[in-house]
Amino acid sequence: MPASTSLASGLQRPALRTTAWLALCVTEMLCVSLAHYLPHALPQWQNPFFYFRVFGLTALASAAVFALMLWPARERAIAHWLDAQYSHNWRLPLTTNLTLFGLLLAATLKLGSVAASGNVPSLDLMLGYNMLVAASAFSLLRIDVPVRTLLQIVCRNWQTAAVALTVGCLIRLLSYFAQDGWETLAGMTLHVVHGVLALYETDVAVDLARRAIQVDDFEVTIATNCSGYEGIALTTAFLSVYLWTFRAALRFPRAFLLLPIGIVGIWLLNALRIVALVSLGVHVSPAAAVQGFHSQAGWIAFLMATFALMALAHNSKWFSSVAARPKPQSEPTALAFLAPFIALMSGAVLMAAAAPREHPFYIIKFVAVMFAVWHFRTVYRRLAWTFSYEGAIAGLLVGALWVATDPHASSGSALADWLSQQSPWVAIGWLIVRAIGSTVLIPIAEELAFRGFVYRRVIAPTFETVSFGQYSWLALAISSAAFGLLHDRWLAAGLSGAVFTLVMCRTKTLSAAVVAHAAANVVIFCWAVVFRQWSLLG
Repeated sequence: MPASTSLASGLQRPALRTTAWLALCVTEMLCVSLAHYLPHALPQWQNPFFYFRVFGLTALASAAVFALMLWPARERAIAHWLDAQYSHNWRLPLTTNLTLFGLLLAATLKLGSVAASGNVPSLDLMLGYNMLVAASAFSLLRIDVPVRTLLQIVCRNWQTAAVALTVGCLIRLLSYFAQDGWETLAGMTLHVVHGVLALYETDVAVDLARRAIQVDDFEVTIATNCSGYEGIALTTAFLSVYLWTFRAALRFPRAFLLLPIGIVGIWLLNALRIVALVSLGVHVSPAAAVQGFHSQAGWIAFLMATFALMALAHNSKWFSSVAARPKPQSEPTALAFLAPFIALMSGAVLMAAAAPREHPFYIIKFVAVMFAVWHFRTVYRRLAWTFSYEGAIAGLLVGALWVATDPHASSGSALADWLSQQSPWVAIGWLIVRAIGSTVLIPIAEELAFRGFVYRRVIAPTFETVSFGQYSWLALAISSAAFGLLHDRWLAAGLSGAVFTLVMCRTKTLSAAVVAHAAANVVIFCWAVVFRQWSLLG
């Protein structure tokens, strides 16, 4: 049998035929990319290689995501593909493609020689070349199956295709920003900030070269790290973890739309943060704007965007498969274990945003945590709350070690200065509220989150079924590390979290960890007040 006949008969087999087609696609793209010479003098809208890179790579990424997302329903898609492939004549499309590709390769080399000689290709030449690129790509698609088959598969799975295209575009945008897009993003942010400020401020000046915006005598510069990319990265990472963690309760592929929604939302909130910063600096206090608000308002926007999307996903029938399904009253929920900690962190961020005048705002954090604990009180009542002497002893030791290793024991404190400026009744009242918050509310909020939820969630997705006495070294390490990163003294806090976890596992009750944490905070608070070591209270 002649070799050509053997090859033709072999290509009738679906797997070999599709593999050969994919290899041909990769080969042609590599040949064009290696042979081309980019005419730098051309504007991007005239340059075919700009489109080749942008649309080609975006299409490849989207196709890969589409295939991955379609994998659970692959049997139907593969059957449709094979039916179309069986009756499809691949010889004519292959001949057409090889002819067009030969012309394309010759034209690419010709363009390279023109550009190398210092001449800029004419617009007509570039237009013809772009048409040749499009024709060659179209002929390549027709080799394995008819184009209408591809369109039918996409149309039958249009939601998956839409999400795949969105993810492909995001991958391309993230790749662009990772190279040189931060400067562009900062400029876009500046334009949005200027547009919003111009709605109500009368004297708004913009310096595009320095990326500075000024209202009256107050000026801010949109640096690269103010462009919003940090918030975009955090939101993307957070939502990715969220999608994976709650994948059983979410509707895919539509749940992937939370990623672009979150990215756009956090970028817009970052622009509004800068608007608020400028207005605060102009009309209230420049010091408050550039100190606390500048460093903390980004976290406020991040928390707003991510938790709002979480709430949207869990309560929307479009995103969640369990949104309309009532939960049994006897079943503790993740929100009950996390809500006090969310309230604690939200209050802390708001306090930090008010720096250097943040101390009076401690009452906001106090009330927020208390309200969250009160709201979920029926869930907490079902837990075994008993006093643990082991927990108390362990907490006293942790508190003593925390005081002894305070690195700022000999330095002054802004808290001391603020208290000295208050009347005795105001200072005493503030210390009472701070004492209740530090020794009661904070231990409850943090232990519910890190020992009650994070530790058990690492062990099993259905964390409610995990006993408080079940030991896992991995859960111990992860929950303690996360607890440590919450504090400035991360190593000491991480070790303290490990002690609280071991106490919980030994006594088989979460209340023992709360008692240990509370005892440690009692030692720290009392030492700070009695010996005026205010650095312990921050």
